[in-house]
Amino acid sequence: MDDFMNPFSDVFAFTGSLGDGTSDNTNQTTPTPSAKKILSDAMSVDSAYGTYNKPPKLIAIKDYNRRATRFEEWLKAFAYLSWRSLKNGFDLGRDDYENLEDNQIERYVAEQKCIALLHQSVRDDIIALIEYKDSRDFWEKLKIECIGSAEIVKNKKKLLRKEFDLFGCLKNESVSKMIERFGHLKMELARHDIIYTQEELVDKLFDALPND
Repeated sequence: MDDFMNPFSDVFAFTGSLGDGTSDNTNQTTPTPSAKKILSDAMSVDSAYGTYNKPPKLIAIKDYNRRATRFEEWLKAFAYLSWRSLKNGFDLGRDDYENLEDNQIERYVAEQKCIALLHQSVRDDIIALIEYKDSRDFWEKLKIECIGSAEIVKNKKKLLRKEFDLFGCLKNESVSKMIERFGHLKMELARHDIIYTQEELVDKLFDALPND
């Protein structure tokens, strides 16, 4: 009868069944990510894709191909003149930059901005020994630093294709270890722009499985 007369009784019963943070149901709630993890995840995304003010960052040499493409796309979107300098090189035919004509200043500023963005986007120890004359030279030498010269890349691709063709389960190797090794091979293939279809990858892994 008291419950019938109390218009809030159903409300209290409902909230009690859900829990108010102190009930036994707290163990069933989804844990809230820590502020540190949220910040870490956000920084990771910013590093990979860049922001309005910062280009994508190259943290590891193995990520060069993906990050290089993203860096160029970022430049085209947010610093087009700097991207042109990166692709075409920079040479005004003079080095007395304090006396530039008005029509030369824009190109000079774009070049200096491009170099600054390259330094900002690449980890210091990766570029510490790179000497360059302009942003295009910097960009080309960074590529060699990360993946090697054209001849080295050519030979590496040959070896990777051969490794893929001959891939199989090693003696006394577990299936899980073999799959892990295949995953590393896939990453190396992608890093060197060697493309196999999904069907080819699945067939290769299936054929590599031990018979017993």
